[in-house]
Amino acid sequence: MLEFLANVFYENVYLAVGLVSVIPGLESKIAISFGLSQQIWHHSNAVLVLLSAFFSSLVPCVTILLICSLIKKKVSGFVVERWFSKFKEKHKKTFGKLSEGNKTFKKCLALATFVAIPLPLTGVYTGSIIAGLTDLKFWQSFLAISIGKLVSCLIIFLLCVVFENSAFYVFIISLVLLILVVALNLIINSLAFIKKKKRDNYNQTD
Repeated sequence: MLEFLANVFYENVYLAVGLVSVIPGLESKIAISFGLSQQIWHHSNAVLVLLSAFFSSLVPCVTILLICSLIKKKVSGFVVERWFSKFKEKHKKTFGKLSEGNKTFKKCLALATFVAIPLPLTGVYTGSIIAGLTDLKFWQSFLAISIGKLVSCLIIFLLCVVFENSAFYVFIISLVLLILVVALNLIINSLAFIKKKKRDNYNQTD
């Protein structure tokens, strides 16, 4: 897919970087190293790549926060509640830091820190869903996520520009980490599902 983008947007690397930045899982963590890789693009402006990735990655944040707000107010049902409960259980540590008992500043700091860590599954999408399910106001969530995303972008950016020709290696390592994390999550979820099925069948036989 990334090679396809490079071929299609050969004359506009920044548009390609923006598109990669809004893809769940990839986001700016992949987009910046992708845009700065000389092996993929013959030339690109490092600052424009950084800005394209940063601002594009914030687009899903607004959408997700609005959708979560709508769901909390107007939508209810077994499927939605079950999905939310599973999501909260998976990220219970982060939700604990954003609990109602904590001060707003601490909540925003915890949210920004979560988004700032440039690891798979800790970006804008996950952070926005978490923020959307808390009592933080829209502007508070958006500001915290924006600051966290800026820090994340700068970390990846510095890794790509400090060492000569390091962008391509950062790009490859980021992709490998993403694939490993996704595969590990699939395995864990599959094993949990099989275990639950066996337990349900055992209870039915009793």
